[in-house]
Amino acid sequence: MSPSSSEREEYLTIIAPTAGEAMAQFKARHLDEQGYAIAGKIGRHQFSLVGGEGSTELFAGNGMIAATFSRKVAG
Repeated sequence: MSPSSSEREEYLTIIAPTAGEAMAQFKARHLDEQGYAIAGKIGRHQFSLVGGEGSTELFAGNGMIAATFSRKVAG
């Protein structure tokens, strides 16, 4: 079943050194009460910020844990 045209998916990603810290932040911010649920696997990522004519490695190129959550909102 597809969402109605008046709904859209909204995403929030928490970046933390460990999966435990990412999930603790999810709980501390009461994201479940706001309708968020885990959108996929939690895993280690490297991040680059791209803009203009170049890119910048974030977090000194060290891998960080990314946990992405989603919810459906009107819109």
